[in-house]
Amino acid sequence: MLTSSATANPVATIMQRRLLIKGRFFHSTSNDKDFFLITYKIIQENSDFFNDNDPDYNLYYDHEFTYSYHTTNYYVRCKLLPHSIIEDLLNHEVFDINTQNNGILLSPQQKLSLEESLLVKLYLRVSKGTDEIII
Repeated sequence: MLTSSATANPVATIMQRRLLIKGRFFHSTSNDKDFFLITYKIIQENSDFFNDNDPDYNLYYDHEFTYSYHTTNYYVRCKLLPHSIIEDLLNHEVFDINTQNNGILLSPQQKLSLEESLLVKLYLRVSKGTDEIII
């Protein structure tokens, strides 16, 4: 005999995601041991994407690409840091990241390798603080 209390069907609930709007971190590639300053910013419609007041905006970047996390896109920019800047940074010396021109252009293979090496790190950073799907 069927009762009016139907068996409970599992329902997937997606908790609200708290997206990171922007961020930055340092990254070292495993192949050639280069260091990069990585900045990322969410791409939103109807927003002032480029802001002159943002200190990361005026840097000269060596590579730029988009990274997708679920339905959100991030604009990722990569600045190659010469070893002399790393030394200054570690010695707490004052420096301007743009005054030292690398003079080295990244090859297409280096750019692809850089993007691939960043996939896990970007995922961990942008997914931080988001809730998982609960079934």
